[in-house]
Amino acid sequence: MTMESNAGHNRFRVVGIRPWASEHTDTAPNELRTFFEGQEGDVDDLRALTASFGAEFSSMVQGGNRDQAAITWRGHRYDLDLEPLR
Repeated sequence: MTMESNAGHNRFRVVGIRPWASEHTDTAPNELRTFFEGQEGDVDDLRALTASFGAEFSSMVQGGNRDQAAITWRGHRYDLDLEPLR
């Protein structure tokens, strides 16, 4: 599945996924990495992709040193690292 673009929105590529520090691990489950990494699209696409995986889209942070989206899956929280596409 590839995220489709909506005209006029910022597009991103998911370049990594990592658990929140509160999860007490440095490794995200392989099935999350396999599903999300490399996907491209805008924020609406990311929300839809997250829902299609059975996860919950929590928030989006843009700017500074990086762009990321927070998701919750099976009670655990993860950050998706995003690369802006221009």
